[in-house]
Parts: sequence; C-alpha cells; structure tokens
Amino acid sequence: MTNIRYTDAQRLKALEVFDRTQSATQTVRELGYPGRWTLHRWIRERSEPPAAPIRRTSLKRYPFATKLKAVELFVSGMSPDAVAAELSLNSKMSVYAWAQRFREEGKWGLMSATERKQSAGIVTHKAFEKSLPDDATELKKLAARLSVEKAVLEKELEEIKKDDSIDPTNLSNRFKAIVVDALRSTFPISLLLDIVGLSSSSFYYQLNVLKAPSKYAGLTEKITEIVEDSGFSYGYRRVWIQLKNLGIKVSEKVVRRIISAEGLTVRYVKKKRGYSSYRGEISDAPPNLVKRNFHADKPGLLWLTDISEFPADDGKIYFSALVDCFDGKIVGATTSHHPNQKLADDCLAQAIESDGPADPTKLVIHSDRGCHYRGNSWIQASRDIGFVRSMSKKGCSPDNSACEGLFGRMKNEMFYGRKWRHRDELEHAIHDYVDFYNERRIKLEYGGLSINQRRRNLLL
Repeated sequence: MTNIRYTDAQRLKALEVFDRTQSATQTVRELGYPGRWTLHRWIRERSEPPAAPIRRTSLKRYPFATKLKAVELFVSGMSPDAVAAELSLNSKMSVYAWAQRFREEGKWGLMSATERKQSAGIVTHKAFEKSLPDDATELKKLAARLSVEKAVLEKELEEIKKDDSIDPTNLSNRFKAIVVDALRSTFPISLLLDIVGLSSSSFYYQLNVLKAPSKYAGLTEKITEIVEDSGFSYGYRRVWIQLKNLGIKVSEKVVRRIISAEGLTVRYVKKKRGYSSYRGEISDAPPNLVKRNFHADKPGLLWLTDISEFPADDGKIYFSALVDCFDGKIVGATTSHHPNQKLADDCLAQAIESDGPADPTKLVIHSDRGCHYRGNSWIQASRDIGFVRSMSKKGCSPDNSACEGLFGRMKNEMFYGRKWRHRDELEHAIHDYVDFYNERRIKLEYGGLSINQRRRNLLL
C-alpha cells in the first residue's frame, strides 16, 4: 500500500472540518481524505506539546594524563560516578572503557595515535612544523642550506657512480674538492665547504693538485693507443702486459685506474643468433674423431673450421676460418658476400699453402655438418691432400665449440657495439682483425706473447 503524503494546508483544512462537525466519519466523507486513523493522529498531535530539539554534543577527547588518572582512581576503589565528577568527565562509561583498555594493553591503550608517536620518539608533522623557526630570515637560511645539501648529495652520487672504488662512508679531501669545485659557480663556496666538511686551505691545495699536469699524461696516451689498436678488446691485464712488453714499468693498479678514468673499457654486446650452414644430410658424414678434445701437441695435427656471418647495413659478409688447435692460430681466413662452396674451398687452399703440415695424412680437419664440408669439392680435396675428415654430431654445437668460440670472441672484440654501414668496410676490418689476432693480440697463457711471437720463439 502506497503512503499518501498530505500538505500542511490539507491537514489544516481537515482539522477545521472536524472542529465544525465533531465527527471523524463526517469529515472524511466531506473531504474525501484522509483515513480515520490518520485524522485521529493529527488531532492527537495537535494537542501534544512540541518535542524539545535533540542537542548533539561533540565527542570530547581527553588527554592521556586524564585517562590514566581516571583509571588509577577507579582501581583504588572510587566509583565511576565519583571519578567522572572528580575529573569533569561527560560520562562514567568512559571510565569503564578506559579501565578495560588499560587491562588489555596497559598505558599504550590509553594513548591516541599522536601520543603513541610522541612516546616512541617519532616526530609528527605538527611537531616538526613547530620546531621550524618563526622568523622569515631564519627560514630563508634554513632553506638555502637544505638546497645546497641536496645539490651536494646529488653531485656526490654522480661522482660515485663514475668510480666504484669510492667509499661513500669515507670520502677523501680530493673527492670533496671535486664536488665543491663543480658547484661553486652556483652556490656560495663557504657554505659548500661547511657542508662537505672541508677547510678552505685543504680545498685550494686539492684544487692545485687537480689542475697540475698529470705525471701519467704520457702513460695515458700510450694506454689509449694500445686499447684502440686492440679494437677495445683489451682489459687492464692485457694492457699492463703490453706495456711491460714495450719496456714500460708501471703498477697494474695504475693501469686499471687510468682505463677506468678514461672510459677505455672493453666493449661487449650481446650477440645475435649465428649463421647456420646446415642443409640436411646430403651425404654420408664421417665419424667424430675429436670428441671435444681440442688439443694438439704441435701445429698441423688438428684444425677446426666453420663459417659465420657479419651483417652490415648494405648486406652481409660471410667469414670462413680454419683454426689450429695447437695454439688457436687462424691458419685460413676468407670472406665473401655469399656463403657458397668457394668460400670454404678457398679457405682450405689458403691454409694448406701458408701453414700446411709436412705430412697432411696426419692432419684431422673437424667441422660441423654444414653443406660446405659435405660437398663434392671438399670431399675431393680431402682425397687429393690426404687430410682426415671429422664431423660433429647433428645439431650439437659443443662438438665444434672451440671454433665457435673464436667467432664469439672476434665479434665481441671488433664487431658488436659498432655501426657497420658498408660491408666492404666490414670485410676489411675482419681481415685486419685476423692479422691482429695472429700477430699482435696478447695471450695471457703465453706470458703476454701473441700466437706468432710464440711460434717464432719455438722456431715453428
């Protein structure tokens, strides 16, 4: 049933008719409204005095000291009414509630969130604002100091990132002087020195030392030359050995520091998926005679071969290499714009001509199952020359990992991280690297000698 709402005018009209007729039924019949029960309610409400408006009192908050005092009085035997009267509390029920919290949580339960922070020594927002000076001049001084401190911290972090050897907890005067010198054009030098904890005399002494010509200027130039000549493939150990080979005696730590300061770090980039010459089982494969034992007691006993691709913007260069397992020398190296059979055949012919063994029948040439090493010309060359063929298992790259390792090292040291626009330029760089690898690249296991230098020393 829908409740009908009546206006104040309708209500007043109904009461006037009732006063005239003194009959609820007659009133309803005459007006057509309201119901008799509604009319009787209107009559009853008219005779009752208006109810007093409800006054809402805001919740009063009491400090911790008041709550604790109330609990102590209650525990001592005073009634809640007496406690409320003693402490001017709005209600005795607060005494019961506080006593219950005290039993469950102790004094902590009587504290507000702000009082708990203050008790724990935590600075609140309001307390922090109150601690700030009211004087505008003092506030400006504080803001200026905080601004400089922020700039100093940012500069220190920037310098620390450049050199991992710097200890942030124990900064040297030299480091502090570098920071102050970098910021003194922006901020007052007196404030900078005060913040970093450096005296004026120490600052200017360190500044003069920094501006003095470096005693390692010539050494830095030589180290840069060595690193650039290696195609940025040399770390500090190889640079140090090369300096020793040149008759330059210097600490290994000095070399490492100069390389770090000059940014002459090794340039390695993650490699992409390599070229695969596998074209299926196009002919019978010879057995794997090497079985991952890439060791030879003398040159010309075991060679490894493979082909890798080097992409440039205008095309690709395919590089075929033959590696002697005696010392890792690249005995054969050919390049082409196409990965054809001639690429592998020419590489073999070059290796036989320059480093061929006196008895080719003792030579084993190991390869993967690429089509170049299963073609008729390669098979015929093995018969004509007399070398023994050996092949990896199908799809098992570790069986020829030593040769693939050469390609990986080569790409890290001369290819990755650089922009190669023209493949002719790239092809020239590949042949330059082969010459560098055999003739000048230091091998640590050979005491700082290159492959060819060691062979000459061994009269090979």
